[in-house]
Amino acid sequence: MIVKWIPLAKIQPLINYEAFAITCFFMLIAYLFYYFFLRKLSKKRHSQLRERFLMTSLFVSLSGLTAALHWILFWQYLNDPMVLKISSYIGLMALIIGAVAVIKVAQIYVYLYLFFSNMTTGVPRLIGNVFTFVFSLFIFGLIGSSVFHLNLATIATTSAVFSLVLGLALQDTLGNFFSGLALQIDRPFQINDWVEIQIGDQKCVGQIQEINWRATFLLSFADELIMFPNKTIAQSQIVILTHNLRPIRLNQVFRFTYDTPIELAKQALLEGTEGLPEIMTTPGPATLITETTESWMTIKVFYSLHDYGQRYRVADLVITKIMAAVQKHNLKLAHQTIVVRN
Repeated sequence: MIVKWIPLAKIQPLINYEAFAITCFFMLIAYLFYYFFLRKLSKKRHSQLRERFLMTSLFVSLSGLTAALHWILFWQYLNDPMVLKISSYIGLMALIIGAVAVIKVAQIYVYLYLFFSNMTTGVPRLIGNVFTFVFSLFIFGLIGSSVFHLNLATIATTSAVFSLVLGLALQDTLGNFFSGLALQIDRPFQINDWVEIQIGDQKCVGQIQEINWRATFLLSFADELIMFPNKTIAQSQIVILTHNLRPIRLNQVFRFTYDTPIELAKQALLEGTEGLPEIMTTPGPATLITETTESWMTIKVFYSLHDYGQRYRVADLVITKIMAAVQKHNLKLAHQTIVVRN
């Protein structure tokens, strides 16, 4: 019996038990790698990976069940055209579900690699989305070519003019997409980094939350979620405030009168940074005289934070403690004087 409505002879070799066993094998290897090498991941990442494993397992199981149902109907009702027709559609469904399962398994491997390479820093979804898109095109293009005899070269040629028109219409969108890819390849910053973006005369400081195919999202100190097109990010001046090799140094400025003992003043400033777990010990706090005028000398206390997002709250604590230390040591802060001449 030859089934004409679906190329059954092309589908059946692709839904055999060997393909199902290979998919399950790669799933097992991925889970073992996750279990033994990625235990230190955050709770959020554990939740994300477990959800992906669960969804992928469901697709793998569903593809195996539909493939088994196809073979049962095919062999039990070989001479029944109606049942064979139903069986062929079930086989096509099994092939599509199996293809989705393979794509999801490949996705897991991509995220395992990204999480393993970036245990603490964030991973933009853009990389996973681009891989999924390209790999999906490859898998379904392969299915269309081998099962339905689609000529991919002809399709690509005939769609060249349409692609040109579409590209002109989507210049900004494609510009944002490729700018996002360039940012991920160059990696000037990572998820959770604090950056300062300068666009013209305006500056915006925020923490990187997400980088997708169109935009980069920043969370400001006021808890406002700000979206910048990737093209704008790529063309702007960016100051990375939380570089992992050298954290940014913050400072507080105090002016003392000239009769103030310098070492005692520096000691008071350092006392303001003591006992605060938010302040890093390496590099530790330090003080420097940065300015002298006719009326005062300026001393700055420098310190670094584990979390840049706490800078204003910690600055409040530091200033409060420094003022208490200044009063305890009977130090005099300088103030600007105005001389009025008649």
